[in-house]
Amino acid sequence: MNNKLTIDRILDFCDVPQLFIARDAFDTLYLCLLFDDEPSCIYTAIRISCNRLQSFLSGEEDLRTLFENPETPFEYFEVHYHDEDYYFEPYQPVSLADERLPLPGYRMSGDEQEAVVVHIPAKDRNLLKDLVRKFGWACVY
Repeated sequence: MNNKLTIDRILDFCDVPQLFIARDAFDTLYLCLLFDDEPSCIYTAIRISCNRLQSFLSGEEDLRTLFENPETPFEYFEVHYHDEDYYFEPYQPVSLADERLPLPGYRMSGDEQEAVVVHIPAKDRNLLKDLVRKFGWACVY
């Protein structure tokens, strides 16, 4: 079983990633929240759908609510950072301990936009068409 996660986007960072979105080998999304950073980083994670993640990123849903009510009830994961990689394993508590939960009221600001700049050589203009088709947008200067 491949239990390695790859960071997709860091949402909160202070010395180490505090909150991030990750993907496994099957492209499943996980929301990972730092639980402990001594002696190494340990995170509590949940699987999350694109719709629910978008609801959180837009500020509609509270982080604590996401972790108290994961889409698959009582399905949690523990993520360990070692050898410069993140690895997850099932974590099956009867209920998630309060110290593993974020404080109430943690919401993402809905007005934060992510900007991506891609420089494409003129000879690869067809690549730009593929990117626009895939992502649905483009801004060319």
